[in-house]
Amino acid sequence: MIRDPDLDYPPVVRWSSYLNVERGLRDGGLSCRGAGEQQGGHIPRPRMRCLSTHGLVFVSAGGGVYVDGGHPDGVAVQAPAVLWLFPGVVHGYSPGPDGWTEHWVLFEGTACRGFENLDAWSRQAPVARASVDAFDAIRPVFSRLRRVLAAPGRRAQAVAATAAGYLLGIAIDATAPSPRDAAASVVDTTLASASAPLSVAERARELGMSTEAFRTAVRDVTGLSPHELVIRTRLERAQQLLAKTTMDVSAVARQVGYDDPAYFSRLFRRRVGVSPRRFREQEAPRGASGG
Repeated sequence: MIRDPDLDYPPVVRWSSYLNVERGLRDGGLSCRGAGEQQGGHIPRPRMRCLSTHGLVFVSAGGGVYVDGGHPDGVAVQAPAVLWLFPGVVHGYSPGPDGWTEHWVLFEGTACRGFENLDAWSRQAPVARASVDAFDAIRPVFSRLRRVLAAPGRRAQAVAATAAGYLLGIAIDATAPSPRDAAASVVDTTLASASAPLSVAERARELGMSTEAFRTAVRDVTGLSPHELVIRTRLERAQQLLAKTTMDVSAVARQVGYDDPAYFSRLFRRRVGVSPRRFREQEAPRGASGG
């Protein structure tokens, strides 16, 4: 939150740094445009503003309110919480009567679109409850940012970009909705039987569910269809086997659920980007071999 020193806000304890990021990094996947921490008292009315970048605010203590055009009556913020801020969205947020402690980072880059497409955050839910453990992880990152950003330069830009990515990962993980136990159990069962030659309908029947209920449960937890979950699980296991064993490619294919090694190799190349043999050459320990 940027304070106007000419306005009568309660005292705050804060540090903040802003980066003039070079174009090469700005055009890359992710860059950090600024970061800071502050602790402040009650502000009766949020000051509205509009960012040109994405923003992420961790509220580690206290509470307050967030307002934007889609939430004109305000959304209550109670620590531990995360606020997702979006470029071009007029918004405001402020501490409540007991004040709050916040840690913020501004970021941009082509990766933001990818994260949003993966439902890492939602414009419809800019305020999300977070796990308490997340704040133990972010505090040393902000301490490091404070030291690094005190001396602007290319190194600071690179370190800040890496830190921003790490903070995003923490926030995404800390605000992930807790899946329903039943849905989580469905996914666990699907993962355990991923190598079995079963259709989606057969997997649903084994769980005593309709096909549609099965699809919904899997998608609620993973964001994937059952078919896609099975393929990804099989290929992840195949990569582990290729990297850590000397099983030949045909045996790996059968182990993960593909009786046709040629089909497995085509699918592996299409999804992973290299053939199974090439993957093993790249990833297996020196001296390992296999057909």
